[in-house]
Amino acid sequence: MTVKNLKQIWPTGQTKVSLAELTTFKIGGVAPFYLAVKDKQSLVEAVKKAQTTKISYVIFAGGSNVVFPGRPSTKLYIHYLTNPLAKDALTIGPTGQVYVEAGLSLASLIKKVISQGRAGLESLSGIPGTVGGAVVGNAGAYGQSISDHLLAVEIFDGQVIRWVDRVTCRFNYRDSIFKYKPWLVLGVKFKLTKGNTETLTKKSRQIIKIRQAKYKPGLACPGSYFKNPLVSKVSARSLKLVDPTKIIDGKIPAGYLLEVVGAKGLKQGQMAVVDFHGNLIMNLGGGTASDAKKLATRLKQKVQDRFGITLEEEVRFLP
Repeated sequence: MTVKNLKQIWPTGQTKVSLAELTTFKIGGVAPFYLAVKDKQSLVEAVKKAQTTKISYVIFAGGSNVVFPGRPSTKLYIHYLTNPLAKDALTIGPTGQVYVEAGLSLASLIKKVISQGRAGLESLSGIPGTVGGAVVGNAGAYGQSISDHLLAVEIFDGQVIRWVDRVTCRFNYRDSIFKYKPWLVLGVKFKLTKGNTETLTKKSRQIIKIRQAKYKPGLACPGSYFKNPLVSKVSARSLKLVDPTKIIDGKIPAGYLLEVVGAKGLKQGQMAVVDFHGNLIMNLGGGTASDAKKLATRLKQKVQDRFGITLEEEVRFLP
């Protein structure tokens, strides 16, 4: 289908949009056709139109933790970011029940619930991206995950809009059913506990300060590149090679493993591991998805050779 045809279906669509500028990794070519949607209704309508007209599409949101190809396909790229001023994008009930639209930034959600004296999400402060993206990857930090206080998720399954409960979501470490099902995450319900706004604000600011020291402002990276291996999934033989003092909450920091094998400073094209953390790959300028994959493959092999542990990417490569 031609751009002209797409324009007739989506008059607000844009052509030749740089995807690199819409991600924290600054990787990606030019999308032939791009559509921005500001609410879940518009997202579902766009997907239904694409299905009816048999147009392939890619949906993305905050642009963190994702990598686009240097030469995007001829698909429709749908960018879902909820208008933070929208009246129904976020509601907080008197008993701590929260509803939030998936396209809202995680930062906006955390700031609002803290202002209302609701606890349970403050440790996620400073994590980029949207609420929906955080749910898909079961984002977490400092012993807290977004699924901890989650009640249910509103989805569009390709046919109807419906709710799925927490059990159905199959949350695990940095994982959920949403990585394996063609479902769109539209909204999320939480039940948060009471807390002190002043105390929660202080904790939030402290965590943001820690994260900013690690992820320096302007650093072109997707966040932690690899997941931290779970001790329960590592063989006894491999575990003997790991410094037990490095294990945190049943996980082996991928950064520690990578630093042991000399990952810091390694380069592939214009992609490099930063010199202050083994699990951060940054774009030096002009880096490509291919370079990122090649560098990641080298790093995984080094850890495999030294520890017998297979690292798994936390970032997702989009078509």
